[in-house]
Amino acid sequence: MRELPRRLWHILGGLSIPVAGLLVPQQIFLPALCSATIAFLIFELIRLRFPQINHRFLTFFHVLLREREAATLTASAYFLIAASIVFILCDKSIAAMALTFVAVGDPVAGMVGEKWGRLKVKGRSLEGSCACFLACAVAGAILATITQVALWLAVVGAVCAALVEFLSFPVNDNLTSPLVSAGVMSLVRLLCF
Repeated sequence: MRELPRRLWHILGGLSIPVAGLLVPQQIFLPALCSATIAFLIFELIRLRFPQINHRFLTFFHVLLREREAATLTASAYFLIAASIVFILCDKSIAAMALTFVAVGDPVAGMVGEKWGRLKVKGRSLEGSCACFLACAVAGAILATITQVALWLAVVGAVCAALVEFLSFPVNDNLTSPLVSAGVMSLVRLLCF
């Protein structure tokens, strides 16, 4: 229950970027996204450098943060970096889908894993990762319909997102999941069309 505000922020805040990426013209959206990412990273570096600023930030946003984020970049910073990279390098439909996967799949995996997770590997539950895949597949199917991306390609991306979530790389999955799923979907689309 303590993680609920963070997970809601992850879903609602996380979905705002792919939605904006699909609705706002690229010549407006991309500069705004990159500017916001740079501004947020500058703030993050300042807060990590100055304990007084960091303390105020941590106090104000404590319900959205994990303890380790007191001394490192926040998950939101990694998400913004990933968003900027995938929207610059990939088709906007694929970028939006990859970001939606992490916005929806990661919190669903955490909720299911905490409540029903029994089969654990390195702290991750198989049940949570299966829930991540299902959430990503449903979100991918919806976006595939809206964006005209092939459904099978959305499923490939959902599998990638769930695998990244399950394997738990040392780098924050808000960065790795969109990069891997968007990269694989882009490569597969390029090779198959």
